[in-house]
Amino acid sequence: MKTYKKFKFQARFKEVIILIIFIAVTSFAIIEVKDLLNQEKVKSLTEELQLNGGSTNNNIIAKLKGEDIPLRVTGNAIAVLDIPAYSIRGQIVEGTDDETLKNYVGKFIGSAEPGQIGNFSLAAHNNIYTELFRNLHKVQIGDKIRIVTKTHEYIYTVTSTQTVDPTRTDVLEGSNKREITLITCTQAATKRIVVKGELTSERELNDQEKEEGVK
Repeated sequence: MKTYKKFKFQARFKEVIILIIFIAVTSFAIIEVKDLLNQEKVKSLTEELQLNGGSTNNNIIAKLKGEDIPLRVTGNAIAVLDIPAYSIRGQIVEGTDDETLKNYVGKFIGSAEPGQIGNFSLAAHNNIYTELFRNLHKVQIGDKIRIVTKTHEYIYTVTSTQTVDPTRTDVLEGSNKREITLITCTQAATKRIVVKGELTSERELNDQEKEEGVK
């Protein structure tokens, strides 16, 4: 009987080891594919740079640096989010359903509007689709979060960062401050990364910025 239990334990142990190796290899392969795709993007932009001149070159150089300036609300978006220190940028659309989060930063329905008193709550993916919040885990207290609507620019300053269980819905609760909350999953999707900030400045856009966007 003891021999049977020992054999069963060894078999289970081998299964666990094989599973761990499979997950590690798969994760490595995904990272490699992403790197290859990024290299192809840079190569394509570089070739375009060599074939064109003038202002087109300036636009391409900006792309290579990750500077898709200016910030301008497009389509059915309500605002644009920008954390320049970590190349986090995306159009904000109402809703957090799967289809919305494939391409946009989603605003939790019922949460506060940009600049308003309350909890302006946003979510996005970090490891699938557009990966808009891929670098959210790098954000630190004191960093600036820019929100640009069609008429105003709001600057929030990060006040806290934390990793919580998915059951922690209290991070989305209302607030008596002008607060922003950014949420994404961890790489393993077992926890949630939560970044909070408070509004520290706001201004109305001038006519040119309303038309062309904010640099």
